[in-house]
Amino acid sequence: MLLTCLTAWMPGAAGAMDSENQPLEEIFVTARYRSENLSDVPDSITVFGPEQIDANRIERVNRVASLTPNLRFSDDQEVGVSTLIIRGVRQNRGTGQPPVSLQIDGVSATNNLLTTQDLFDLERIEVLRGPQGALYGRNAIGGAILVTTRAPTSEPEYTLRLTAAEGSDYSLAASASGPLGNDTLRYRASLRVQDREGQLRNRFLDDARVDFKDSVSLRGRVLYQPLQRLSVAVTAQYSDQEAGSGYFMPGSEGVLPLPPPSEPLRFGNPTFEIQSNSLGESYVQFGEVSAKIDYEFGWGTLTSITSFSDVESENDQDLDQTLVDAINIEVDDESDTFAQEFRLSSNAESSLRWVTGLYLFQQDRFRSLATTFFGTPVPAAQQDLELENVAVFGNLSYDLSDALELTLAFRYDRETPTDLTQGAERTFSEFQPKASLAYAITADQLAYLTVGKGFRAGGFNNVAPGSSFAPGFDSESLISYEAGYKFATESGRLRGALSLFHIDYEDQQFFLFDQTGTQANINVPQSTISGGELELAAALTDSLSANLGFGFIDSEIEEYRDIPGVLVPASAIEGQEVPGGPTWSLQLGVAHTLGLSNGLELVSRVNAERRGRTFWTLDNVDQQDAYSLVDVSLALRSESWEARLFANNLLDEEYIEWFFGARFIGLPADIAWPSAPRQVGVELSYRF
Repeated sequence: MLLTCLTAWMPGAAGAMDSENQPLEEIFVTARYRSENLSDVPDSITVFGPEQIDANRIERVNRVASLTPNLRFSDDQEVGVSTLIIRGVRQNRGTGQPPVSLQIDGVSATNNLLTTQDLFDLERIEVLRGPQGALYGRNAIGGAILVTTRAPTSEPEYTLRLTAAEGSDYSLAASASGPLGNDTLRYRASLRVQDREGQLRNRFLDDARVDFKDSVSLRGRVLYQPLQRLSVAVTAQYSDQEAGSGYFMPGSEGVLPLPPPSEPLRFGNPTFEIQSNSLGESYVQFGEVSAKIDYEFGWGTLTSITSFSDVESENDQDLDQTLVDAINIEVDDESDTFAQEFRLSSNAESSLRWVTGLYLFQQDRFRSLATTFFGTPVPAAQQDLELENVAVFGNLSYDLSDALELTLAFRYDRETPTDLTQGAERTFSEFQPKASLAYAITADQLAYLTVGKGFRAGGFNNVAPGSSFAPGFDSESLISYEAGYKFATESGRLRGALSLFHIDYEDQQFFLFDQTGTQANINVPQSTISGGELELAAALTDSLSANLGFGFIDSEIEEYRDIPGVLVPASAIEGQEVPGGPTWSLQLGVAHTLGLSNGLELVSRVNAERRGRTFWTLDNVDQQDAYSLVDVSLALRSESWEARLFANNLLDEEYIEWFFGARFIGLPADIAWPSAPRQVGVELSYRF
């Protein structure tokens, strides 16, 4: 139906666009390790260039998700914890793994706590949907998010950005770049600092602000290029985020007797109000050093990427979320990771193009969850985990004719988690093939078919004494079938992409926890997910542009068996939809540029998003109704500076960011994570 409507609309739209002169800027991506026009790549990809990143104030992955079809990101529980869902494939918390490969300058984020890190001084972001393990490694079962930061420059360059917003929210971002002595050695240094008191309050703690945050992020890079064919980039990054934690709200009245004792004993608590009896706090610190070496031969390039990372996190919160001092939890998480990738890729000028490589990964991670019941500590759930992964991968593209391209890819993973606490070890391995056919109907139209397998390893749960959850969980795999169509009008003023997909899922992993402090992943034996995305970009006039994105999901849990630790029977789960992401979402962005005197421009922008119904739990009983979000900004800019007024969530929409049903986790009440309220602010930027 979408394709029919799009085809019917295109001729009239194309005629309107052809009457203008200024085309859309071409978009180039590096999704296959070579620069290609977005319209020529047989994958569903959303791309943000420097101007879009700046205009949309993208500073974390959550902002990327709000502008990308079928990508959902929610902050929950603590500063490092999030739930990311792409095409119904969801993130596993605790010591589980994310559903996408998040890479920054080619270096994979090696810990799920790093998906909430600040993003700054950016050049490009590419979101690839569908299995991407062949090129982007571990956990790319649902896709990949590729972040490219600004590179060191041959000429001195400096930027500064100051932001002030409601909630006493102040931030500073700055960068400096240029040569070091001569052009063979260049540097770039960047930072972002934020100090926020917050806007959400706990009225039962004297209106204390709970969503506070203090963060410092630093990154430095040195690029050494002694020869035209050799380059060495060394990058060091440090981040320290401290923030509020555990400001969930009870989503039901619960079963605990509530104070004050001077009144008659009563049960139940206020619902959908922040009322934890203690102020939660959390932090995530990480440091990372990486080296990327490229050596160009006449026929291709050899690349080596080496990284070392250290992550420390702590979370102290009221777990029952009610007025009663019933259940408190403290989580400590530490990890050290080494990763090495060797990659050999051919040049892009021949009819046969290929990439092959080897990946090595080693991580030591210790995680402890200490729980207190009514002031009495219980034995902590501890896990000392060693994780090793070895993988080989390859990708081959061949031009069968001038119009037809065949791509074959594979990845073989062998991952071994060893739980030293339980004295247990398991090995998970999987061959992940992928094949696609791309046909250039015309120079401006591409159709493609893709079949690919995705894989995410299993592991061990962080089980506390008294919990019924199993000590481990199995790996999951899926087969994704996708058909896509990309087009652009001859004038270049209208560009679009349509993709339809179907996923057969085996042993899909879901995260749950219980009142003992156990954080566990379980497996759902069989489920299916179908859906699609539509994206359009148009230069309506030389001064007015628009972007539209639409995504939808239709899913079913086809097979489920009763699982120890899950209190809801299989009969209530089998046949329900896969929970977590909205069943559909619609994004619309409109930007207008008005030329003024003295080279000034006035740029106004509106981004509106409508999210459809979201199921929170496996039995689909708890759900979030559809809601709308609107962000606006007005900027006055010159070649070297910009002043912007912005408002996020302009309509002050209240919705649930994330939700846990009490009947699944054994807590006194359902718990819900509140949305961020409207925030108005100003921003000043300088470039010199």
